[in-house]
Amino acid sequence: MTELTEKRNWIKSFFSETGSTYDEVVNRFTFGIDRLWKKKILSKIPPCERVLDLACGTGILTFAIKNKYPECEIIGVDISEGYLSVAREKALQSATKNLSFIHSPAEDYISDKCFDVVTTSYLPKYADIPRLMHNVGNMLAPSGRVIFHDFTYPTSKFLQLIFEVYFKCAQPIGAFYYPEWKDVLSELPKVIQKSQWISELSTAMNNEGFKNITVETLTLQGAAIVSGEKE
Repeated sequence: MTELTEKRNWIKSFFSETGSTYDEVVNRFTFGIDRLWKKKILSKIPPCERVLDLACGTGILTFAIKNKYPECEIIGVDISEGYLSVAREKALQSATKNLSFIHSPAEDYISDKCFDVVTTSYLPKYADIPRLMHNVGNMLAPSGRVIFHDFTYPTSKFLQLIFEVYFKCAQPIGAFYYPEWKDVLSELPKVIQKSQWISELSTAMNNEGFKNITVETLTLQGAAIVSGEKE
């Protein structure tokens, strides 16, 4: 089994039954900080005409971008049909135009049209980053921007302790109130600790000719945003 296949199996196993409660869980278990992280991502998106949101999930970030730039065409891509069904229902209820959702692994998605911005939240730790960035680079317009966000394992020993205590508390609480999240909350800290996505992404971006690559550490070293521009 390849590493990419293993990662995709993780995703399918972790998130197959959690789409209906995702928005609530991600807000509660980050104590609302996810909203602040999304605002930080939005602040880095310039006026644009076309945006690709990879691993869009239920569309939290996708709809936030749409609200900021109503005339922008946005495509959300996700590997989970369950999450996409939630996103599509949101779009239907709000009658949102120029917004579409496509079922595909992020690394496999290719479009003939160019995008001004490519975003993602919580994808990098699961992704085949070199393959992903090669395809993203081919889809970006000249001077197009990528903005990637995900959890990180703190480098500070004190913050590592907070990280570990948090998940020890979150696992039984989450399993009680949201039993479908039991496996996710059990395995997620292991995935975060194992991931080297920031260094892998920075290397892949350099290899694909990106410039102005920046890494911004977020709340208590619990997440980060990596961004850059196409040459």
